[in-house]
Amino acid sequence: MPKPKTNLILNNKPQSQITLSEYVTAIAWSANSKYLAVATAAGELALFDDEIAGSQIAQKQRELQPPTEISLDCLGFSADSRWLAAGGQDGKVRVWSLASEIPTIAATLDLGNKWIEHLAWHPTRNELAFSFGKYVQIWSAKTLDIITTLNFENSTILAIAWHPLAPYFMVGGDGGVMTWNAQDWYEDPVPFEIPTAVSQLSWSKTGEYLVASTLDNLVIVMHWLGHKFDPSPWRMQGFPGKIRSFDWSESKKSPLLSSSSGSDVVVWSNHIDPNIGWEGELLKGHNSIVGSVAFKPKSETLASADENGRITIWKNAKDWVQALDTPMGKITALQWQPQGKKLVAANADGELMIWTESSQGKGFR
Repeated sequence: MPKPKTNLILNNKPQSQITLSEYVTAIAWSANSKYLAVATAAGELALFDDEIAGSQIAQKQRELQPPTEISLDCLGFSADSRWLAAGGQDGKVRVWSLASEIPTIAATLDLGNKWIEHLAWHPTRNELAFSFGKYVQIWSAKTLDIITTLNFENSTILAIAWHPLAPYFMVGGDGGVMTWNAQDWYEDPVPFEIPTAVSQLSWSKTGEYLVASTLDNLVIVMHWLGHKFDPSPWRMQGFPGKIRSFDWSESKKSPLLSSSSGSDVVVWSNHIDPNIGWEGELLKGHNSIVGSVAFKPKSETLASADENGRITIWKNAKDWVQALDTPMGKITALQWQPQGKKLVAANADGELMIWTESSQGKGFR
């Protein structure tokens, strides 16, 4: 293993640690960094409020939903941090209002026996998209009602994504990506055909590029032209297995794209010569499958986590800096706090760990 080339980014030992009921399926920070939400395979939903007094993370915990033995699989905060949504295998989307000191249930949307696999809040409005089978519904927190139902006719929906700046909504599945105009849901969607099934979608922070992974292990980067995609995307192949995770850096220059497949982490950059396109640099710091990659906000510091519990920190998306101390166990979720001062990870044993910057250790101790 290479030796660190610079000062540590984070304290090696977690500043906070707590064990929940089961395998952690999803984590999410609110945009204002006040809240951290954690969902488990037992159906438990925990909310940690950084403004609650106390030196221990357990003192900051609110139990929004006790274990039900039915998995919660997706969750997310609205852009203004006033709403939290969660969904899973019980076919219900639950939305909590965080406007008052004590969170309250604002809506329970019952889809029967449909599995809620994906949800995503609009980047500026309090509108929630969630998918079940071949359908997506858009729910408004303003009216507490469904705005529209979208039909992805080709297959079960495998990915959804709002454009971060423009009024468009993307759905991925078999045959490619469909784009809906969020200003006119009745307008016919525009297809971007891909001769395979799209399994993940992720926008660059400025909305210039959309990356997709496919079930046959391709990475496809599409250039957004303002109202449609360039018809000639970049295709990357040769990965050792399933594409498990993506993340984009925030950069004043061209953004970096990180991906994980097998034990490999690859950082992609767009060459100045358009004939060359996207070039990848392989980062070797893992000996088992890497399930998560995450860029620190407003930087090119990258975290990557694997099935042996190893979390590696890379400076400038290339230089190995440190490996964090964790218990052995598959890392199932990894995310930086929006302020960039903390990193949270969770594993298959229900353990939640939070690291702070090496120069400070505020909050969530």
